[in-house]
Parts: sequence; C-alpha cells; structure tokens
Amino acid sequence: MKYLAILAATILLLSPTAFAAGPLGFGLQATGANVNFEGPTKEMYGFGFGGGLHLDVNFIPMLSLRLQGDYVLFSPDKGKYAAYLARGAGRSPSDLSVEGGRLTFISAIANVKFDVLPAPLVSPYVTGGVGITSFSYSDLTVNYRGQVIPLNISKPESQTKFSANLGAGIDVNVAVVNVYLEARYSWIFTKGSTSTYIPVSLGVTL
Repeated sequence: MKYLAILAATILLLSPTAFAAGPLGFGLQATGANVNFEGPTKEMYGFGFGGGLHLDVNFIPMLSLRLQGDYVLFSPDKGKYAAYLARGAGRSPSDLSVEGGRLTFISAIANVKFDVLPAPLVSPYVTGGVGITSFSYSDLTVNYRGQVIPLNISKPESQTKFSANLGAGIDVNVAVVNVYLEARYSWIFTKGSTSTYIPVSLGVTL
C-alpha cells in the first residue's frame, strides 16, 4: 500500500501545475489485458477484462499528460487447470473440478502522450510512463470426486510494485468527444523476475 500512497501524493503534487497548464479532459475506458507470469500458471490465464478512469492535461497541442487508473480481472481457464493437475496426479481431468484462482489487477499510471501527426479528425500518438500495479490472487480450490485435494503448483504472489510502460494509440475526434484506442507494453517489477502486462484500452474523453 505504501507504493499507492507514493503515487497518490505525486498526483496531488502535480495537480496544481496540471490545472494551471491548460485544458483538461476527463473520461473513462474499457480495458482488456493479457498477463504473463513465470511458471506454469502463465498458461492458465487468457485475456482479462475491466475498465477505469483517466484525466488528460493538455500542456501544448502535441504534448499532454494522462493520469489513469484501471481495474482488470483475470479468470483462469478451468479446463487447462484441470488438465495440468490431472497430468501430475495421474488422474482424469473429468474427475477434477476447479474453483477460484482469479487474478485482480489495479493499476495507476502517469503517462506522457505525444501526438505524432496531429490532425483535426484522426491523430496517432505514442505514450509512455511509470506507475504502480497491485495484484492479488484468490485461492484456488480443486475437488476430486467431491473431495478437496491439496495443490502442488506455484501461484502468483499478491504484490504491489512499480511499473513502466510504452505504447501507442490513435485519437478520433467526433464533435466534442474524443475516442481513442491504445495498447501498451508494461513491465511490472515483481520479486525474482519482471512480469509483463499488455493492456488495450478503448476510451472516451470529454
């Protein structure tokens, strides 16, 4: 939690400068993501879905700052989990049932956004910055013919860590609304090794 407090303090310090710098834009986004952990669990999770809010601070026509928060939930592929555990235990996957094991990601980032080819209607841009990502893992329960069995599989450890990201997107201006599509490659500096996280956002800014 101390990392989230540091980021919140940084945003508060930036806020007076942000409001004095120029026009503001506020909006929301739907976010999907793919996450990659070391070990066998990375095969068990596909695309996660969620969303969040963002605040854009437009310093000059081509340069802006985006403060963004997202919540993304990943559910395991229960069939893959059952098949993996069944191979190790010498049992049939149909005899196993899997519950729980959800991954929850909460991220807060501060990104610089640079318009590569500014245009009235469609404008591509690049972006990058730093932030904090907190993720937690709900316990996984496996039943074998109605009985809970112990697991012999590593699971992601709940952590709150600094992160960095680079990405690109495209803005589409429609009347007073800006619609954007953006993808970022993110690094989360987790214990032992760096995990990667690829969020894709479809957002609207007013």
